Amino acid sequence: MSLKLGPGSSGLACGFDGPPKTDRPAGSPPHPIVVATARKLATIGWHMLQNNQPYWYALPRPTETKLARLPVGATGQRRKSGCPKGYKAASNSPDGRRTRTLKALSQLYQAEGLPPMQAPKPGEQRAMAAMGLAEFVSALGKQQVIQRTTNSHKKQRPRCL
Repeated sequence: MSLKLGPGSSGLACGFDGPPKTDRPAGSPPHPIVVATARKLATIGWHMLQNNQPYWYALPRPTETKLARLPVGATGQRRKSGCPKGYKAASNSPDGRRTRTLKALSQLYQAEGLPPMQAPKPGEQRAMAAMGLAEFVSALGKQQVIQRTTNSHKKQRPRCL
């Protein structure tokens, strides 16, 4: 948006002049910061593959979901999970609410046959402490029990035909 000023204009009309102008000519290579970031991510991925190391700071729930989908794509068969048919799942909470137990990241990797997690190096520990992530990283190593939510919002909306 820009302010258009001209003869006979009050200066109150705003108009769109197109995309913002950049100092980079058309057809030039991508910005150096983008290239440097992509190279750094590719290097991290390469070292993880070379050293056979999983990502140590992944969130357990999405990681479990992704790893559970891998055999389905390869073999077409789903993994057996949950209670046997005819049995109701017992609640882990004292008040009887429905809960879900999330495995610790190390347990999840062990169940999938991935290499065990290693303790962070001193440099990583300093960086985590400086960013205030020590509590988050320690929570990844512990089993968590979360309450399941009800889908009451789905009942309130009218269905489209």
